[in-house]
Amino acid sequence: MLARDSTSLARLTYQLAPYGEAMLGHGTYSNVFKAIELGSEKTAALKTSRQAAIPSVYGYGQLEHFEYMAMEILGPSVAEQHQKNGPGVMLNTVTQIVGQALAGLEHIHSLGIVHRDIKPENFLCTLDDSTIKIIDFGISKPFSHDQPSKYEPLTERRAIVGSLYWASLNSHNGIDLAPRDDLESLAYIALFLLRGNLPWKPRPREESQLRSQEIIRQMKSSCSSKDLSEGLPVEFGDLLDYSRSLDFNQLPDYGMLRRSFATLVDESSDGRLDWTPCHSQIGKFLLDEPKVEIPHEDEDDDGDDRSDDRGEDSYFGMDIDMWDSRQGERDKDLTLLAEQEADLDSCTPVIAEVLDSL
Repeated sequence: MLARDSTSLARLTYQLAPYGEAMLGHGTYSNVFKAIELGSEKTAALKTSRQAAIPSVYGYGQLEHFEYMAMEILGPSVAEQHQKNGPGVMLNTVTQIVGQALAGLEHIHSLGIVHRDIKPENFLCTLDDSTIKIIDFGISKPFSHDQPSKYEPLTERRAIVGSLYWASLNSHNGIDLAPRDDLESLAYIALFLLRGNLPWKPRPREESQLRSQEIIRQMKSSCSSKDLSEGLPVEFGDLLDYSRSLDFNQLPDYGMLRRSFATLVDESSDGRLDWTPCHSQIGKFLLDEPKVEIPHEDEDDDGDDRSDDRGEDSYFGMDIDMWDSRQGERDKDLTLLAEQEADLDSCTPVIAEVLDSL
C-alpha cells in the first residue's frame, strides 16, 4: 500500500447537481448527493454526514447587543428522564445510551479533546427519543500527550475537575484528565441508571467542599467493579475496570466496547429509548461512610450563606451543591487561533438578523 503524502494529494472541488436532481438518498445522520468533480467532469455520489451524538449548529452571529447561536432543539436530559420515571432504567435503554455515548466520545477524543464533565445532565435526548446528544463543553480541553500533571486536592485545598458524583478517581487524586476519565464517568452513569443508586450519595450543602471530595474519593476507591455490577451483565463492570486500566496517553478501544455492548441490545426494539418505569431488583450496595480528617477545615468555609445559591449557576444537577467555581474559567487552550476562527466562520451560516415575535 502506498503511503499517503498530504502535500501531494489533489484538492478536489465538486459542484452539486441542479436543485431537484441532486438528492440521491438520505439516512438518519447523512445525505447523499449527485455531484460533478470539476476538472475531470466525473459524476460522483457525495455523502455528507455528521456525528450523531453531537448537537447540530445551524448558524452563528454577532449582532448589536448579543451573540446568537442557532442549534438543534433537544428534549430532556437523561437525568430528568430518570428522575421522572423512577429509580431504575431498562437494560436495553442503558445499553443504547452507552453505545451512543461511546460513539460520541470516540469522535470527541479523535479531535484531541477530553470532555471532563460526563454526567446524566449532559446527555440530552432527541425529540423522538431515539438518540442522546452530548452537551456542555464548558470545561473541555485538549488532552496532553506528555506526562500528566498532578496536584493534591486535599493538601493544596483545591476543588477537583468535573462533577463530584461522577468524577473519575484520577480527578479525585488531582491527576490531569484524559479520555480514560470520560469513560470512567460513563461507567458510573450506566451503573447508576441500572441500579438506581450508587454507594456514595450527594453531600449535605453545609459540608465543606474538601470534606465532601475526600469522603467520596475514599468510597469510590473502596468499590470494585464486582461490587458495583453484582447482578448485572458483566459488560458494565468490565467497562469500569477497562477505564481504570488505561494509561494516560492510551485511547480506548471504542470498537471493542461497542461490539461488547451490542450483544445486549434487544433486536426487537424499535430503536427508541424506553423510559418505562423499572424498579431495580438489585439491592442497595451500602458502604459505611469513612471518617476523614481535614486539616484546617474551618478555613475551607468562607462564611457565605450557601442556602440560596442554587440560582446563581446555570448548572442544576443532583450534585449542584458541589459546583466547582473553577469550572467557570475558560481554558486558554480553547481560544482559537485566528486562522482556525476564520475556517469555522467560513463553514457556519451567519445569523444576520433576529426579529422580535409578532
